[in-house]
Amino acid sequence: MTTGTGRPRDATIDVAVLEATLRQLARDGMGGLSLAAVAAEAGTTRPAIYRRWADKSALVVDAVAHLAAVDPPVARGEPFADLVAELEHFRHCITEAAALPLAGLMMGDGVTPAVRDQYAREVVRPRRARIRACLESALARGELSPDADLAVAGSFLTGSWYAFALSDTTPPDDWARRTATLVWRACGGSPP
Repeated sequence: MTTGTGRPRDATIDVAVLEATLRQLARDGMGGLSLAAVAAEAGTTRPAIYRRWADKSALVVDAVAHLAAVDPPVARGEPFADLVAELEHFRHCITEAAALPLAGLMMGDGVTPAVRDQYAREVVRPRRARIRACLESALARGELSPDADLAVAGSFLTGSWYAFALSDTTPPDDWARRTATLVWRACGGSPP
């Protein structure tokens, strides 16, 4: 987000708005998100929000990206453990901000290509890259079969969360480990 001439933008307002958006999303979901309520909670105004974000979708994407950027798992060199940590972080991000509807929204017709690209660039691609790095590390260490289809395997990992959600079923508490184990085995590996 760039600003034109005039006084510099207050970055503390940006953070306050993003964090208020996350709290509002967690409480009210995407459908109940009110920019007036976000502005009030953040101690700013709706015009200040609209100077920073084109619309509610762009704000929500930035808020979820902000959450995902806070304490992402650091690869420790143990691919299976790193993968489980990545999936736990995914679970945290998607439940903390009630961000599941955002994925559906991004596939809808009402989202501008710019916002859809922003979502892919700031939320989806970094996560997929970290998941792919876990799988490639395992492949390089000989922990997975050389012919493992890592592209499909990577999509199964987060896709299983969406499958639970679409069937209105709560994922098990140990979802991250169980999902990683299943994909690991499907790729010819033996999880530790």
